[in-house]
Amino acid sequence: RSCHSSPHQDVALAIRHLASSYKSMGQIEKSIELYQEALEIQRKCSDVPLQSVSATLMNLGCCYRDSGNLQESVPLLEKAVAIRRSYHSSPHQDVALAIHHLASSYQSMEQMEKSIELYQEALEIKRKCSDVTLQSVSTTLM
Repeated sequence: RSCHSSPHQDVALAIRHLASSYKSMGQIEKSIELYQEALEIQRKCSDVPLQSVSATLMNLGCCYRDSGNLQESVPLLEKAVAIRRSYHSSPHQDVALAIHHLASSYQSMEQMEKSIELYQEALEIKRKCSDVTLQSVSTTLM
């Protein structure tokens, strides 16, 4: 799958897009398999941007959540949140989105206090963001 002597970030990105298509078609297991493959390639590449790794972790975590495998979902989403916090020095929509997905996993696990805490944190970040839209705030309130 690579034209290079070692795995390359473009291959991981292409696999991630394919995984997204499978998820859109409702083929969550195939999507999980592909996101895992993309993540493995990203781990082998030294030139992969953290944003890309974070996106793969978040998408994989969401797939696990959607498949009911919540124990796999939470650690991946926690890593995605941590990475996003590390490269955004001020409140940012990307951090709020990752926190929102983590909150959703906790909600699915019926850990409502943790879920509410995270939803509130995501909402506060969205309120602080200069590029926040009314639609994104209303999504968090749903």
